[in-house]
Amino acid sequence: MATESTESLAVLGYLAVMARWKWLIIGITVACVAAGFAYLVTRTPLYVATAKLLYVQPVTITNSLVQGSQSPQQPDLATVSAMVASSQVNSAAAELLKGKDTSAGYDVNAAQPTDSAGNLSANVLGIQAVSTNLQTAAAAANACAQAFVDYRRETARAQVNNALTAIDAQLKSYVTPSDKLSAEYLQLKQSQQALELQLQSLSSDFTVIAQASVPTAPFSPRPRHTLVLAAILGLVLGMGLAFLLEQLDTRVRDERPMNEMFGVSSLGHLPALKRRTPEGANVEMIDNPSGPMAEAVRVLRGNLSFVGVDGDVRSVLVTSSIRSEGKSVAASNLAVSMALAGQRVVLVDADFRRPRIHTYLRVSNAVGLSSVLARRAELLDAVIPIALEGYAWADDESAVPEALTRDGASARVMTLATSGRGADQVEGFTTHQSRETVGSRGVPLLRVLPSGPLPPNPGEMAASQRFGEIISVLADTADLVIIDSPPILEVGDAAAMAAKTDGVVFVVNMGRVRWPMLERSNAQLEKFPCRKLGLVVVAAKSAHKPVYGYKYQAGSSPRGAAPPVGRS
Repeated sequence: MATESTESLAVLGYLAVMARWKWLIIGITVACVAAGFAYLVTRTPLYVATAKLLYVQPVTITNSLVQGSQSPQQPDLATVSAMVASSQVNSAAAELLKGKDTSAGYDVNAAQPTDSAGNLSANVLGIQAVSTNLQTAAAAANACAQAFVDYRRETARAQVNNALTAIDAQLKSYVTPSDKLSAEYLQLKQSQQALELQLQSLSSDFTVIAQASVPTAPFSPRPRHTLVLAAILGLVLGMGLAFLLEQLDTRVRDERPMNEMFGVSSLGHLPALKRRTPEGANVEMIDNPSGPMAEAVRVLRGNLSFVGVDGDVRSVLVTSSIRSEGKSVAASNLAVSMALAGQRVVLVDADFRRPRIHTYLRVSNAVGLSSVLARRAELLDAVIPIALEGYAWADDESAVPEALTRDGASARVMTLATSGRGADQVEGFTTHQSRETVGSRGVPLLRVLPSGPLPPNPGEMAASQRFGEIISVLADTADLVIIDSPPILEVGDAAAMAAKTDGVVFVVNMGRVRWPMLERSNAQLEKFPCRKLGLVVVAAKSAHKPVYGYKYQAGSSPRGAAPPVGRS
């Protein structure tokens, strides 16, 4: 059973390769067929006509004392071909073709024809004539066949005449009457009489049994045969090139070998990400809660809960191989989704080189993790509570965009001044906190710790002991701490942070990474002291096509409004 399963997977793999490169295979096949068609158009049609000859055992004189009087053996195909191509036969055929149009030219050769069942006959030979004119082909075949028959008869006649001449010379040596009464003389006389009788009834050992008929269609080129061969050649070349390119292609196309290499399963599949500027960044869980991204994040949230989020895993590091794979998108949407499910979540932007979390959640990055690590701010002042029913970046309710309101009501706004900072300290950004976002123990369900100002020594900050202390403090006040870290192939910050976290979630964008990158990333992850929780696959093909014949329809909530928040 295991062998059958492996074979079926191999067949499916081959079919998948052919499906991926189908346009290449189709293109090469069409090109070969077009080349075959061009060949057919440029070729001059050739016609072939065949006259059939039957070999007949000639009448012989037994016990002949003269060489040449014995019965000749049946000539083979090579001998007949040499005779047909001889000057004697060609000259005789040209004489027979006088008065007929042979300007198209012709070629003649011997062949061994087959019957209707495809069987060869040892006594039947064919004289084939090939010409660009069908009338010329038939006439040339018949003329050469007749010339060959005449040539064989004249050859046999010459052999008998030679034998008679030799016998006459021997008879003249017997001059005395006693010599003419000897047995040898009498035997020679009998041979002479037999040869004279044979000469009178002499015929050719080949007889024309079927005249060549005028062909109705050319034998070359053969359109159907040529086009079928061209199509088969195109398919073979196309599939061969497809499998060659598949071996040389380093793009990640199949998720299964990727899971096998990392040794973990896929926690979720996110749709392809759109390229956006920092000003246009958004969180789909808030702006489009019924969209495909939000549904995919909910699946990710559910799968993540089965790998230890509700138990021993309290801090999760989110990283990827290279930049722009979607780790910040995954981290921010996952944090919002878990908070909407009633869990206390702290989202930490630990990317000190290219921070993005503050642009997604529209919060200030003036004070953040780097400020706390540098002891320029307190952790309580750097953590920003987020209201999930809407958020704004103005000081009054009149400036709140309409898209961030629910059922026409203004979103409630709380400025950062309530946490000890004025609006002038946060570069015009404000955030707010509503009753729905407060947990049963008085802690906001979603809090964000932005990266803060770009530090001059990001590697040292990531590896510092204080970074671990901060994560530990945040984990004590939350159900889960999600840390957005830099890519592991570009800098070593993620490796340093891994020692301070409980697990790592690895984001793989199949549209951006290549197999060599994943192999290097896996080698890095194997050295991480924390637990590998699983993969988040971005831009996986067919990952978000509906499985059933219908889609769930969104409710009556307006686009951009989040569902009510509360503990489940």
